[in-house]
Amino acid sequence: MQTPSLTLPTLSLITLSALAGAAACSSDDAQSFTTAGSGGGGATTGAMSSSSPSSAASGAGGEIFQPVGAGGSGGSEACAKSVTEGKLQLANILFVIDRSGSMNCNPPPTQSSSACELNPTTKDVSKPTRWNVVSDALKATFAKMPATASVGIAYLNNDDNCGVGQQPAVPLAPLSPAQITALGASIDGVKPKGATPIIGAVTLGYKHLFEDVKFPGNAFVVLLTDGAETCAPQLQEKLVKETVPLAASLNIRTFVIGAPGSDPARALLSQIAWAGGTSVDPQCKHDATPANVGDCHFDMTDPSLDFAKELNTALEAISGTALTCELDVPSAVGEEVDYDKVNVTYSPTMGDDVPLLQDSKPCGSANGWQYSADKKKILLCGPTCSQVKSDPSAAITIELGCATMVAK
Repeated sequence: MQTPSLTLPTLSLITLSALAGAAACSSDDAQSFTTAGSGGGGATTGAMSSSSPSSAASGAGGEIFQPVGAGGSGGSEACAKSVTEGKLQLANILFVIDRSGSMNCNPPPTQSSSACELNPTTKDVSKPTRWNVVSDALKATFAKMPATASVGIAYLNNDDNCGVGQQPAVPLAPLSPAQITALGASIDGVKPKGATPIIGAVTLGYKHLFEDVKFPGNAFVVLLTDGAETCAPQLQEKLVKETVPLAASLNIRTFVIGAPGSDPARALLSQIAWAGGTSVDPQCKHDATPANVGDCHFDMTDPSLDFAKELNTALEAISGTALTCELDVPSAVGEEVDYDKVNVTYSPTMGDDVPLLQDSKPCGSANGWQYSADKKKILLCGPTCSQVKSDPSAAITIELGCATMVAK
């Protein structure tokens, strides 16, 4: 079939933000940010999640947060121009899963990628297939994700050939026990067969998230494939240069997992991850050629890797990112944001407000907050993130106008 192109309304980002703000405020259950103080202004959005029980604000080895009033001038009424308060929001994650015939193959070393390409059938029926590994990992991931996430599944393909669905096989819904059961039942019903319409499935996934999903929060597509595009390869350049960046500009980011067999498509998968705003390394390779070179995505094609272990690790990393402590940087009214005059405060369910410090170390080893690479997001990192996520009723305040408090 001919792969559909992504057609979205031509709306400015300002208009989209206003629509998102209106949707977030449309019910008593909305979890939105509201702007107050002398800055005024409209609503903006951010995202965090809650998962584990509440813990103390200080951990083994020292204080997690700097006490109120220590360092900097954050929190001062005199210098603040605007204050934005936020609460927890959903992450909306559409898994786009490859169910092509090659998923019947055993992962290496039992069956090499080249052998599978020649004969995409199971070599050793006593050992797991690629699909067995994928299905087990996905079901384990769904069971561990918090109920604050909304998850759905789409398949590539859906007709044992090149077909893709206008709607997901399992529509997005919060991860209630019923939704987890529905996701698992869908996966268990799959019998891999047919071709690999990556472009069609991803494009329709974006369209669905943009037009049909009304949940507040961030949106993600997680593409998991073991091969190259086989249905519309002539549209690959348009996908990575137009469609994926457009989706990213509309706050739909794209994670990519390259399972065994995707070796010839590393360049394409790497380009999708790069354009989709989820590259695993800012220095990764994402050129169009050679076709088998690229490392911006989660690449599991090394035959020495334990595919099941690596896939679970990747899914945990993706879930942690999608469900992380992430906030939009609010706009300064009538002027550019001064990024050296932004402060973040955590308001726990019980206890006093706690200023958080800006920490520029890599987020995995930092403890505080920092900007994303494009400075559109504020990321809470390390024990700070864990503490905030453990408090379902926590609020985060972002203040503009006072000198940023920085970790030493």
